[in-house]
Amino acid sequence: MAAYKIGNFTFDTEEEYARGLEDAKKIEKIQNTVDLNEPETALRLYWLIRTGKIKFGSKVGKKFFLDIADVVAKSAAKNITQAQAPEQQAGEEPRQVAQDRSRKILGAVCVTAAILCFGWYFWSDYTNHRGSQANEYLKMLKENPTEAAEMVDNDTFFSEDAPELAAGLDQTERENEPPPPVLPEYEAIVAQHSDFAGWITIDGTKIDYPVMLTPNDGDYYLKRNVNGEDDINGTLFMDPRTDLVQRSTNIIIYGHNMKSGAMFGSLKKYLDEDYWREHAQIRFDTIYEKGTYEVFAVCLAKVQYRNSQEFRYYDFIQADSEEAFNDYLDHIIQLSVFTGTDLPAYGDELLTLSTCNNFTEDGRLFLVAKKCREAE
Repeated sequence: MAAYKIGNFTFDTEEEYARGLEDAKKIEKIQNTVDLNEPETALRLYWLIRTGKIKFGSKVGKKFFLDIADVVAKSAAKNITQAQAPEQQAGEEPRQVAQDRSRKILGAVCVTAAILCFGWYFWSDYTNHRGSQANEYLKMLKENPTEAAEMVDNDTFFSEDAPELAAGLDQTERENEPPPPVLPEYEAIVAQHSDFAGWITIDGTKIDYPVMLTPNDGDYYLKRNVNGEDDINGTLFMDPRTDLVQRSTNIIIYGHNMKSGAMFGSLKKYLDEDYWREHAQIRFDTIYEKGTYEVFAVCLAKVQYRNSQEFRYYDFIQADSEEAFNDYLDHIIQLSVFTGTDLPAYGDELLTLSTCNNFTEDGRLFLVAKKCREAE
C-alpha cells in the first residue's frame, strides 16, 4: 500500500508526493484563473503544457493534461461537423456573385482543410492519451489490490454480473476444468475486463502494459485500447490459440512497432547486442501465475504465405514432443541475430514478443525468452 495519497492518486515516495502536491497547487491556480471548458482557452493551455512552458512533474499533472486534451479534441471534432461553404446572398450581381463565390469557396475549402488537419492531429493525439490513461488506470488497480478489491466489493465501478475470471477458455473447458484462482492483484482488472490475461514489464523501457486475450477474435485489440476504443497504438495481445490454464509451451504476445516507442516500438533496440544484454530480463505474469523470463534469442523473420512450407515461428504454441521442441529451437537459432548460451530445453516454458520490422517486406522482429526456474 502506498504511503502517500492525493485524491485518487497514490505515491510510493515522499519525493513523488511532493511533486504531486506542487502540481495540484498549480492546477488549482489555473482553474481559478481561466475557464477550462472554453475551447480557445483549453487550446492555448494545451500548447503551453505541450511545449513545456507549463511543466508538471507527477501523475496528477499528467491527468490534468489528458483532461485538457479531451476538451481540445472534442472541440476540434465538433468544428469539423459544422464546417460548411457560405451561401449566396440575395441581390448580388451575377459576375460579382461568381467571383465572390469562388473566393468564398476557396476560403472555405482552405478553412475546412485546416480544420480537418487540426482535428485529425488532436484526435490522434487524444486517442493516444486516452489509451495511455486507460493503461494507467489498470496499473493503479494492479498496484493497489486492496483498494481495488474494495471497489469491487462496494460495486463502485462494476456490475453484479462481473465477467468470468477465466481468460482463454471456451465454455466446455470451463465446465470440465475449473481455472485456478486469479492472482489477488489482478482480480479487480479481470472483473472489469474479461479479456485481460496478464501484464508485461521490462525495466528500463516503455514496456509496462496489460496484455489481452480474445480466443474468438484474435485481432480485436490490434487497433483498440483496453476499453475497446479506437486507438492506432492498439493493445498488446496474445495469440488466440494460447491456453492459460493448461499453460501453452510458448505464449506469443503481439504489439505494434510504434515510432513513439509505445507498445513494442522499443523492441528494435534489441538489435544492439549491448542493449539486449542489459534488458534481457522480462517480468510477465498471467492472471494465474507470476513469471520472470530471460531473452535467449533476438530474431528476424518474414511472414510466410499460406501455401509456403517455410518455418513459421508464430505457429509454435505447444510442443507435443521433445522432437518438435528441438526442431523449433533449431529454427530459432537459424533466424537469430543474437543467441545466448543458456538455451531452453524440452519442458521449459517460453515467451515470445513479436512486432513488425521493415528489414524486408512483411518483416518481423521477435524475442524469445525462457522462464527462469527460480521464479516458478
